[in-house]
This record gives sequence, structure tokens and C-alpha cells, in this order.
Amino acid sequence: MSKVFVLGIDALSPVLLERWTEAGLLPNFRRVMEEGQWGPLRSTGEFSSPQAWPSFMTGVNPGKHGIFSFLQHVPCTYDVEHVTSRNLQVPTIFELLSGAEARVASLNVPCTFPLAPLNGVGISDWLCPSLGSPGATYPTELAAQLRRKYGEYPFHVDVKRHARAGRYDRALRNCRHGIRVKMEVAREIYRQGPWDLFALVFVETDAMQHYFWHFSDPAHPLYAQANRDRWGEPVLETYQALDEVLGEILDMLADDTNLLIMSDHGGAIYNRGQTYIPALLQHLGLLATETGSASQMLQPFRRGLLSLGEVLHGALPKPMKMRLYNHTLTRRLVERFFAKSFTASNDWSRTRAYCYYWETAPWVNLAGREPEGIVQPGEEYEAIRQTIIDALESARDEATGEPAVERAFRREEVYSGPCLEYMPDVGIWWNRHIPLYGPLRVQTVPGLITESAMDVAGITGGHDPFGTVICWGPELSAVKSLAGAKIEDLAPTILALLGQSVPGYMDGRPWSAARVEASALAAAAAASAGRTDSPYDAREEEIVSERLRNLGYM
Repeated sequence: MSKVFVLGIDALSPVLLERWTEAGLLPNFRRVMEEGQWGPLRSTGEFSSPQAWPSFMTGVNPGKHGIFSFLQHVPCTYDVEHVTSRNLQVPTIFELLSGAEARVASLNVPCTFPLAPLNGVGISDWLCPSLGSPGATYPTELAAQLRRKYGEYPFHVDVKRHARAGRYDRALRNCRHGIRVKMEVAREIYRQGPWDLFALVFVETDAMQHYFWHFSDPAHPLYAQANRDRWGEPVLETYQALDEVLGEILDMLADDTNLLIMSDHGGAIYNRGQTYIPALLQHLGLLATETGSASQMLQPFRRGLLSLGEVLHGALPKPMKMRLYNHTLTRRLVERFFAKSFTASNDWSRTRAYCYYWETAPWVNLAGREPEGIVQPGEEYEAIRQTIIDALESARDEATGEPAVERAFRREEVYSGPCLEYMPDVGIWWNRHIPLYGPLRVQTVPGLITESAMDVAGITGGHDPFGTVICWGPELSAVKSLAGAKIEDLAPTILALLGQSVPGYMDGRPWSAARVEASALAAAAAASAGRTDSPYDAREEEIVSERLRNLGYM
């Protein structure tokens, strides 16, 4: 029976990939693209990593698997929480295959921390604070082995701090080091096979594109040939480092192994759209603040603390930070602080819609759902959602005249399943072809929306709904067409290639023939999913919060 090797590359752009393979700059990618099949891969509803990677692993949309954001709204509260693998409501392919006694390896796959027991080997993802965290590896003793050889495993590479300080070479060096260590570890584990499914993910591309997109996109307003002359092209060099990795993988693979290269989404100009939502909701009269209240007066102080916290986090020695986190923070303190810092001045008795600054899609302050909800279900709820949608779709960037939004939608128009409660009431596809400089003119109401007060300094790259998929190998190369391929198709395709039945609850469908039926194995695995107790202690909460800030999620 054939084997499957998955090479996941976060945010791998089909546009950049095609440009650079045609120019002969990525010879190994060019080889597999010419010998196999390749094309765009449709991501999840709002094409973000926390939605898409779980959909890759489960074959279902976020409305079924239960993860919308890295910092997710806690139902029936105004709080948020860091998501982990325990938020998943359906089993992953790693669990399904382990239950079927297939040998699996899961290395660096996002949203797998803490790792569930596997019939094989696992290293969790960048949401894992350190090798010392329970669930960092499976088996547990692998963590100690990695630490002895490599020190601290590069779960997350520091790009933001160096990019914003102009140390572009340091940021690229960090990424190349992370890629090299992860590949070296993967090679050692691969030799312990045989493996039925071996999944290896690199996230360095996403971090680099967030802060260096303007080096590779001549259409970006910040593009400057002088920067390229001095610093080169950091995103291309990251792709070239992964091209070297691909060459090593091709040398390792046996003749019976299918190679599936995929990304969770693509890359594009960062449009800044989310930074306007709080002002929009206020302009529409939906978000009310407590004028003159103590809470409102403390708001600048809280924001100052956020900035001060980032400065101190970068300046303090790591041992001192660890001691401080261990002795001064309590369970979920960081999460609640960030959530309340941006909602504490809301007057809930007059607020009908609100948002959080890092995940700014609007929530309706719904009676019977939110603790102080005032909007009645039914007609009033739908009227408010329609008001928001109409305003967004009529918004124009005053600086360019371009539409600010491609589409605004009710959440049930894009997602389906029992987990809609984790998702904002209105979703937004911002115009990803231009950066918005504002102010935004809204056609449905007079006046201008004020400029954003949110700091996005340094971020020039965002996400695109279409990532990349490349199929290569004895069976995958024979796939006739990838037209319409979506990320939910990957899990059922992998199961089919490995001779497993595809559970009927999956939204995706395999690209090769397979039986589609409900599975007792899937039902058994599902019974153990959906665990929501947090694996983080107070210190680890802050470590993960800092990583989210580095990627612009906080």
C-alpha cells in the first residue's frame, strides 16, 4: 500500500511560487510541479491559520471543528482564550490513523498542542511554549532528547522584533535556522520509519511574508528598489531555503510514497481593514462607551500597559521573565487583561455590537447569549447584522476610492455545524489588493470613519484565500484535475490513499476513489475530542501571547 508524506508550508503563495519557479529560482519546486499536478487550494471561510490547519487535519469546516481564532471568544462571556488542540470537536487524521494502527508522524502541525497520544511520533506546534510543556512531544521523552541536542526547539522564530528594528538580516537568519533545525529533526525521525503518514510543517514563510511582503511585491506602496539592493529579497530566500528542504525530502522518499505539498492560505498585501471596525461600529451608533466613567479614563492607561509590557518583554532576561510569570500571573490573567483592555469602557446597556482589537469581526450584543446582551433575537438581531453588512460593503477608501471590502456576510452563509457560537456574527473579506489608508467613506451613512488607532507598524503582508497544493508521486500525480480543490479535501484524500474509509461527516471529498461512510473508528475518536481544559500555566500563557503579538494577532 502507498504511503503519504505531507509537506506543509504556511502561507505558501501560488503567485510567488509560480513567478520564482518560472525564473528558475526554485528548481525542486519546479520539478514536482512539472512532474505532478499543482494549483490553488481554497482556504477556509476567512483564510486564517487557526481555521485552516484544523480543517486540513479534520476534513471539516470551522463550524464543525470548533476553532475560529488563536484568541477565541468564550461563549456566554466577553472573555477570550488561547485555543489548543483540546478545542477541536472532531478527531484529526492522526488520531483516526493511529486508531487504525497506521504509523504516523506529526511534526510542527499548527493547533496540535498539546499532542494526543499517537501510534508514532509527534512534535507540537508554535503554540507550545517550550519543550518543557506537557504535550510538547509524543512520546514525552522525545522532548528531553531534542533539548539535549538542540537546546530549545525553534517552535517560533523571532521575526517581528528584528524586522521592525531594521535588522532584516537577523530576521532572515532566524528563519533559516528554524527551517534547518526542523528539517534535521525530521530527517532523523523519518529514518525511524516506515511511516504510513509523515507530516512536516514549516511556518517561517508566514512570519516572513507578514513583515517582508513589500520587498517582493512591486505593487506595494512601500516597495523600494533601494531596500532590495541592500537587503536582497528575504521572502525569496526563505522560499529557497525550503526548496533545499524539498530536495532533501525527494532524496529520502521511497518509490511508493506520495508527496502532498500544501499551505493553509496564500499571501497578499496587508490591507489594514480590521483596524477600522471599532470606529465603524461607533459611527453606526452600535458601539457605545461610558462617557466620563472610571473605566473609560483607565482605557489609555491599559493601552499604555500593553505597550510597556511589550517593551519589558523584549528587554528583560529570559530567566527573570520566567520567574516573574511564575509568581505574579494567575490562570488566564493575560487573556482576560487583553480582552477587557479593549471592551472595559463599553457601555453594555447601550452597546448593540462590539469587537476585539485583534479579531475585529463584529459580534452582536445578543440578549440571552452575552452576559449583558440587549439586542433581541429575531428581527432586531438580523437588522443590526444587515446594517453592518451594508455599511461595510459600501465603504470606500478615501485615499484611493477603492472598495474597502470584497464581501461581508452572516456567519452561517460561510460556516456550518454545531460550533457557530465561537464565530463572530458578521464575517468580512477585506479588499486584499490594496492597503487601506483611510479614512473610509461609508455610502450608507454620511460622514467619514475616523482613522484607526491600532498599531500595525511593520506589517506589510496579509493573507489570501488561495494557498497552494502540489501533488506528486505514484498515485497523486495521476489526479486529473485540482479545479475547485479546497483544504477540507486533504484529510479525506490522505485517508483514501492509505486505504481507510472516509467518515461521512467530513465536508471534503477525496481526489481519488474511496468509500464515503460513517466510521466506528471516527465515532470512537470523536468521543474523546472536544476537551477544553487549558494546558497552559500562567508563564506559558504569556509566552504564547507574545508569539501572537509577533504575528500581529495581538
